[in-house]
Amino acid sequence: MREIEAKFIIRRPEQVAEALRVLSANGFSVKDCGTKIHVDRYFDTEDWSILAAAWACRVRRRNGEAKLTLKSLHGPDGSVFVREEISQPVPDEDAELSFSLPLGQVRDELTGIVGNMPVAELFRVTSERTVYEIARTGPEPVQIEIDLDRSRIEAEKRTVKATGILDFTELELELVSGDTADLDTIATLLRDEAGLMAAKYSKFERGLQAAGLEIDSILEQPQATTLVADDPVLTLLYQYLAEQTQIIRRQYPRALEGIDPEGVHKMRVASRRLRTILKAFRDVLGDAVVAHFNAELRWLAQNLGRARDADVTERGARESQAGDTDHYVHFLRQQTITAYEHLVDVLESERCAMLEDDLAQFIAAGPPGDMQEQFGKLSIAASADQLIHAALNKLLAHGDAIEADSPARQLHKLRIETKRFRYLLDFFSTVQADKWRDTTEAVKRIQDVLGEHQDAVTAQAHLADYSASLPNDASGREWLNTAARLMQVEAQRIDTCRQRFATAWSDFRNVRA
Repeated sequence: MREIEAKFIIRRPEQVAEALRVLSANGFSVKDCGTKIHVDRYFDTEDWSILAAAWACRVRRRNGEAKLTLKSLHGPDGSVFVREEISQPVPDEDAELSFSLPLGQVRDELTGIVGNMPVAELFRVTSERTVYEIARTGPEPVQIEIDLDRSRIEAEKRTVKATGILDFTELELELVSGDTADLDTIATLLRDEAGLMAAKYSKFERGLQAAGLEIDSILEQPQATTLVADDPVLTLLYQYLAEQTQIIRRQYPRALEGIDPEGVHKMRVASRRLRTILKAFRDVLGDAVVAHFNAELRWLAQNLGRARDADVTERGARESQAGDTDHYVHFLRQQTITAYEHLVDVLESERCAMLEDDLAQFIAAGPPGDMQEQFGKLSIAASADQLIHAALNKLLAHGDAIEADSPARQLHKLRIETKRFRYLLDFFSTVQADKWRDTTEAVKRIQDVLGEHQDAVTAQAHLADYSASLPNDASGREWLNTAARLMQVEAQRIDTCRQRFATAWSDFRNVRA
């Protein structure tokens, strides 16, 4: 069976009503068929044999019945996902107990893939689904099922930074009758007239993201680093630029969706790493090249930072113990949505596309002849000693100048400089890991402390904006009291971070000694 569907991310509840209004205005009848809840559990073997065969395997439980399904992993073709799907019913008790493969069409397909290997649950997705029937009569009738899914993914964290839980709302349009072109036309209509943004991933892919995994990284064959300290630094430079550019490219659709905040974070870090290394090698690459990419990557990182800061502040407010923060969290949620809507405009802009193209072309061209002639014999080790020594002296001078009452902006500047130094260490650590390990660990501790300090400063700024927006009535005064308590929490966090910084900086100095 072939499943043909289009998917859209819903950020604001009013987008659903607008989408249905647009369809009605364009000659489609709309019928609300009610709301039900289903739970999907996804499975694979320890060595990801089902994924390697380009399938996702799930058991769906709904209304006391369970169905075992294999779905192909083909991505969207434009706005439309076209995937193969085979299913078979399974006894309901099998959906509640450890997974097994009962007799049926899915088992026949999987036998040659998994053999006798056991399968385990990867994650589960709970969805509250409202179904609408959309139809247009006439010479070329079209029938579409629209599923509005309010979903939560729960996964075991496989990495430290994994979210474990992802909440999102998605509008799925599945073709019942008609052809793919009909669905593509409707999808275009919803994008252009209702302002919806097409989804980039399946729920299976988002489940992996919640666990801290990605399909590409799972299926990639690990490549051992072959460079050594005596190799030319130009080789390492262009290899590293290519790797970071690839991260930006991979995280692009994840950042567009905005469901998993790690997409924005990873894309932002990669753009910052690129800026750091480009500027560190200004003498090698030339002022014009560095100035161009630095300006464009700074623009990208700043816009990614707006969404990232909103995410971090909202999460901090949700986790706060300072009384009833629901109204403040709602205020921050609207700011986060606005930040991501702005980010979509940035990422889909011609300027962003040109940046990616320019980077790809520059890296593919490789070092020109005159660069090879002048710097081709400069080793990784010699370059590291020169660049890290200069960056360290600068960092030490600025860090030693920090005092107990230094303004927040001074600590923020040191944080940025600490990050740049860390990125430089990471660049050379791909070859000289042992040499820079202790220094890198000490820098990480400083970076963590200064990062938390800046998060608290940013949270205070959001709280000030929130307080200024409140009405002068009983509710407003109550919310203002909550804001005051939160402001005090952040002030305490700032004081604690400043004390921790003194210790972290002393430890860093001792490591360098």
